Amino acid sequence: MIEKYTLYVGLNDKETKTQKISTVEAYKIIENLLLNLNVEGATIFEAKGLYKHENGEYVIENTLRIEIMFVEKPIVKQLVDSIKLILNQESVAVQREVVESELW
Repeated sequence: MIEKYTLYVGLNDKETKTQKISTVEAYKIIENLLLNLNVEGATIFEAKGLYKHENGEYVIENTLRIEIMFVEKPIVKQLVDSIKLILNQESVAVQREVVESELW
């Protein structure tokens, strides 16, 4: 059994509430972060995210979903911290699952 992490990264800037970095550029930034952290493998999907602000306003935004396996939790934490800083995000949703997976 291994841990699988799924990160949900909304692409709207935390201050302006609009997308400042293109989806393609954000993908490249995250790809480079994964490579620099020596992550053995990841899959990145484009998605649409929906959430509600504290003021009750709903937002739909472009989102990147990153699935990572075969990695330790401190590396994922380092990745999330870097994503938040570079993409100016307030938070990144992180889902952790224990799964059975192996390379064949």
